Order: sequence, then structure tokens, then C-alpha cells
Amino acid sequence: MTINDSIAIPESAAPAEVKPTLLIVDDEAGPRESLRIVFKNRYNCAVATCGRDGIEYAKNNPVDAAILDIKMPDISGVEVLRALKEMDPNIECVMLTGYETVETARAAVRYGAADYLNKPFDVFAVRELLEKCMARRKSKAASAETLKALQKMNEELTRDLADSNRAVTASVLSAGVVHEINNPLSIIAGYTYLLGRDLADIGTVGQTTTQSVQLRLATIQREVERCKDIAQRFLNFARTKQRVVERTLAIKLLEDTAALVKAHPANKGCDIEVRVPNLALTADVHGAEFIQILINLCVNALHAMNGMGQLTLGCEQIQAVTEPCGFRAEKFDPARPHVRFTVTDTGAGIPPETIARIFEPFFTTKSNGNGLGLAIITELIAKYDGAIGVESRLGHGTTFSVYLPVNP
Repeated sequence: MTINDSIAIPESAAPAEVKPTLLIVDDEAGPRESLRIVFKNRYNCAVATCGRDGIEYAKNNPVDAAILDIKMPDISGVEVLRALKEMDPNIECVMLTGYETVETARAAVRYGAADYLNKPFDVFAVRELLEKCMARRKSKAASAETLKALQKMNEELTRDLADSNRAVTASVLSAGVVHEINNPLSIIAGYTYLLGRDLADIGTVGQTTTQSVQLRLATIQREVERCKDIAQRFLNFARTKQRVVERTLAIKLLEDTAALVKAHPANKGCDIEVRVPNLALTADVHGAEFIQILINLCVNALHAMNGMGQLTLGCEQIQAVTEPCGFRAEKFDPARPHVRFTVTDTGAGIPPETIARIFEPFFTTKSNGNGLGLAIITELIAKYDGAIGVESRLGHGTTFSVYLPVNP
């Protein structure tokens, strides 16, 4: 088996365009050499005298196109075709034989042959056919590059959209956080006034006044800590930029979510409860990113309940995912252990026909919605190789379940 020599180029000359490689596999010297001569100026021609040699060459060298004789002493051209396609489905293969049968033609087409020519072949016909094959190969390569670029762009847009979504959520939450902080600040202001009055009497009243002062100071301290806690939860959510996945306590994720949802303008007095039986349960997540997932689900729940009702956030570890999931990441494995996060509301429920489409991008039942909330959630869940499912009963409420794999 040989390959034609490249023409030497002086160092000062511009580099020539890299020629594509054409593999010619034929046990007959005449057709094999004829094809090499016809195509040597256009291609780097590698020739093989039997099927196994052709396969061996393709294992160790890139091949763009191949002309394969059907009938050879060791293995058939169809077997060579199948082997080449397994190595690289984009190799363009033309079958050549002097013994055309319907069976061989069907087999060649089934395994992806571009076309089928009889011996003796017409030089112009085989040249035209191979040019068409190479044009198709280039088109496929260009399409693959375009698809790759689009996928990268989609990932960047998804990331930007998620960041934008978090920024919008933070903006909406900021007003609620100010309102939440105002409550303990009002308490602090009132107790400060009472404390001032007690201090004015401290010189004339004994131990009772002193104890009253101490109790009011303790209340002020508690409310100051409450303000700091609300502000810190909000800042942790709003400021996080770098994506760092860390092992985080599930209870912390849910308590932070509950505190932020409580401050959301959509909350009109909803009772929010966190249930985590195992306080040591953890999940490997990017904190702010995962809280965004939970907030989106919680805000949807608040809208379903008109801001009232009962909202329950839960978490548990399960040995396998047996419930149906509306969205699964490509690498999601339901057989392995998962951490299951749940968001349950007592709203009106979701009709079955809506559940069937709920994870479709741009699908929405809201007059002012854009249908991107759950789409953003599924994109974020995909980063963790997770899944999300929904169960709903009309008139009783809805539960969304987010599944994250348990890592060693």
C-alpha cells in the first residue's frame, strides 16, 4: 500500500492547499492505477490491493473519500465500506465492480455508499461523481461547524439569560427586602424610644427598670441580627458571579430561598414552610444558581395561589428516581441515588394538557408571560445532569420535584 509523494515547495513559496486523501481499494492493478493517475493531481491517493489493507490504512490515517471494489479475494468492498463508516461516517465511498447485483447494491446503499459504478468505468463520470461527493463532505463539515458554533452561542445565551434572570429577580426582590427590613427597624425604633425613657428613670428606679432595659436591649440586638440576616441572604444571591460548585447543606439552600421568597412582591401573606428531616443532607451546587431555580418555582407557585395559601419547600435523598420527569438531562441516570428538592403549593392545580407542554420554551398560560421561566430552569438543571418533574391535582395543588445526583 502506497501514497503518492508530495511535491517539494521552496521555503519562500506560499504553502499549497492541503489535498484531501482518496483511498483506492482494488485487487486489480489496471483499474487501481488508472484511478490513481486520474486523481493524483487533485488528491493524495493512497492505494490498497485488498480490503484488510484498506481498513488498516484508514485506522492510522485520515481519509476523505474512498473508491472500493466490491469483489476482492479477502473481504468484500461492502465490508470495507461498513468498517470505514464506523470509523468516520463522513467518509464518502463510491463502490466499483464488474459484477453488479441487486443484493450488493442494496447492501452498499444500506451502509452509506454515495453511489455505485460498473467496470469498465468512464473517467469523466467517476471524476464528476467524486467531485459531488467531496462537495457534499465539505457541506457536511460546514454544517457541523455551524451547529457547533450555534451550540456554543446557545450555551452563552443561556448563561447570559440565567444571569439576566437572576438580576431581574434581584431587582424585584430588592423592594421586598427593604420592606422586610423595615419591619424589624420599626421594632428597633420603638424599643429605642422606650429604652430612652427607661434610661431617663434609671437613677430613681431600681432593679425592675434595669431588667426592663436589658430585655429591650436584647430585643434590639435580635432585630438587628434579623436585618443583617435578610440583607446577607439577598447579597449572597445577587452578587454571586463566578460559577463555583460546592457541597452545600440542603437546609441552607431552602432557608435562603424561603427568606427571599418571603420578601418577593408576589407574596401577599403566603405561609412558607421548610421541611428537611435530615439536617445533614447536602447537594453539590452553585448556591445562587440553584436558589434561582427554587425561586422561579416558588414565584410560579405564589402566582398560582394569588400570593396566599401554603408553600412548602422540602428535601430528601432517594435511592432511585421512579417518578415521571418532564425534563431529563442527557446524562441523567434515574437508577442512581438523588437528592430530591420539592416545591409544593395549594393552588388550583395544572390541567394535564398544560403539564404536557409546560417545559417547552416560550410556552406560557400567562397573558404577560414569555415562557422562559421553566426553560431557564431546565437549562440550569441540565448542568447538574439532573431532572425535573411535576405532579398536580386540580383543586388541590402542585408539586415540582428537582432531582440532583448524589456524588461520592
